[in-house]
This record gives sequence, C-alpha cells and structure tokens, in this order.
Amino acid sequence: MAEEHSTEVSSVNRTLRVLETLRDLQPAGVTKIAKSAELPKSSVYNHLETLENEGYVIKNDGEYELGLQFLPLGEAARQRLSVYRAARTEIEQLGSEMGTNAYLSVEERGLATVIFRHLENEIDLGSIGTTVPLTTSSMGKAILAQLPKERVDEIVDQHGLPRMTESSIVDRDALDEELEQIRQQGFALDRGEHVKRLRGVGAAVLGPDGEVRGAVSVAGPERELRGPFFEEELPDAVLDVTNVIELKLMENMSV
Repeated sequence: MAEEHSTEVSSVNRTLRVLETLRDLQPAGVTKIAKSAELPKSSVYNHLETLENEGYVIKNDGEYELGLQFLPLGEAARQRLSVYRAARTEIEQLGSEMGTNAYLSVEERGLATVIFRHLENEIDLGSIGTTVPLTTSSMGKAILAQLPKERVDEIVDQHGLPRMTESSIVDRDALDEELEQIRQQGFALDRGEHVKRLRGVGAAVLGPDGEVRGAVSVAGPERELRGPFFEEELPDAVLDVTNVIELKLMENMSV
C-alpha cells in the first residue's frame, strides 16, 4: 500500500511539473516541454494527452497550451477569500483615482500572491497568480510586519532574502529594522526592490480577529512615484482603503 501511495504522489508531482513548464513555455511541443521539465518524452506525452482529454490542455498543430478549464478552479480559490470579495471595488477605485496600478495580495506558503489588480500603467508588478518574495515588495513587507516573529523566521529560513535588484534587502538586521518602522507608520515602501525603477506603497489588511488577511498596494514608475506623492499622498490613500476593507470584513462577520 505504501508503494502504491508513493506512486500516486509521484504521478501528481509529474503532472504539476508538466503544467508549470507548459505555463512558462506555451505554446510548446512535447520535446521542448520534456527537455525543460527534465522528464521522459513518453511520460510528458501521456500526461498531456490525459490533460487534453479532460479539457485542461489544448493542442494546436502539435503544440500544447493551457486550457480554459483552469479558470473555474482559480476563480473558486479566489472567491473563498473574504478579503477578495471585500476589496475588489476598493482596489479598482484606488488605482483609478491615484493613476497607479493597484493590487490585492495574500500570503500563502511564505510568498505574496497577487489575487486582484487594476492597471493604469505599463510597468506591472505581476499578473493575477504571480508570487512575489515577501521581503522585496511593499505588499510583502506590509504583510511580514504584521506576522509573529516566529512566522517571519520560518519564511526567511524557507525563502531566504533574495536579491531581485541592487535595492533589495539582503541583510536580516536591516529587514527587522524596516519591519519595525512599517509597524510604527502603518505602511511599507518599495524603492525598486523587486523591479528596478518600480516603486510601491503597501499596507496590510487585518481581519476582525487581528490576523493578516492580505495587503493592498499601489505601484508605478519611479519617475511618477516620487516626493510627497510617493511618501505622503499614496500612503494616506492606501491606508484609507485598507480601513474601508477592514470595516467591510467586520460588517460581513456580523451579518
């Protein structure tokens, strides 16, 4: 029985590996996917054919792409989050009023995952589903600042302090110092720490129980996010929005 269970898990792992490789390469043929995933061509072919039969992959002229069957799964995962339901309209309004990209993200497995966004400029932090190290973005640092020290230690041990740009924080003492500053002022700043010349402002969203539910952030080109607009106006706007979302979460809890 133990061997059978191990085989099933291994098969699932290979399927996920094929899908993640296809996501990055699509459209792509079996040979290209197998080489990148470092899996036998026969195994990759079998996984792709099964996925195609179920509608999760489509094939055109011998090349594969992800199918739309994944959309209901992703939307179901997003809809289960009360912070998403409470924040959508607020994020859109924030981005539109400030003329910046606006994002809603949550922490999962020690990373910040973007679950909603409103775009106003071409320099984008990431599409929906993008994962970002918590230590290299305003959204991530805002979340980290509200987590217990033990959880912060776990995340840093797991993911380290990656250097995405020359401005990234790669020293633990410097990180702890910045997290304390974020706790005191209520918001986090990103000065090109994840993407060069991209700045951002983020603040954590807390639930009625005081637990972190996610983070609201705005981002835009360094040439536009500067001076009082970056250091005062945007933080005030982001904090106002997080307050509204937190009130919505509290109201929904009392219904």
